Amino acid sequence: MSTLQVELNGDGVHSIAAPDRFAAQGSFSIALVNRGQASHVHLNLDDTLAEVATLAATNHYVESEGVTHVQVTAAEPDDTVRGKLKVVVGHGAATEYVTLAVEPRPRNEQPVIVDESLSSPPEREPEPTPAEALAAAVDEHLTGERVTAVAVVAVALVVAVAVALAVDSPLVQAGAAVVVLAAAAASYLAVR
Repeated sequence: MSTLQVELNGDGVHSIAAPDRFAAQGSFSIALVNRGQASHVHLNLDDTLAEVATLAATNHYVESEGVTHVQVTAAEPDDTVRGKLKVVVGHGAATEYVTLAVEPRPRNEQPVIVDESLSSPPEREPEPTPAEALAAAVDEHLTGERVTAVAVVAVALVVAVAVALAVDSPLVQAGAAVVVLAAAAASYLAVR
């Protein structure tokens, strides 16, 4: 948003320094910059400008060495509208006029189109179930030769348990236990 700067009391009490001309595309603000003692300022748009623009307020008190911003709301006209802004200081002690032009935006500027889908939160993937998480971990760690090693260990375990159950001998059962422990160690090493 553009800003018209008007200096007050810079060249003495009740002095006004403003540009001769100012142009804006749509709404703008007026910065009343006081360089001296506190002042009362009256702003007025002529009838031509009042058709497309309005001041937030017309009377303003500007503190000593202070700055007051006044909002000017302007509709975007089809063609440039020119008029005068009247600036009065010290209850009529000094008056200054600024030629204002409220211009339409260039026609080559394309409006910003916001996609309606941006107002909705993004869709998120649901959390995997424990079984899916386990399957993903196995897939991640067991590849190639690791799969072969785990398969061999699994077969050895099944054979050892089957033999231990089939033969009722403490010596065979101890041997099966050794095979089970060895298979567990081999499985651990294979997945690491």
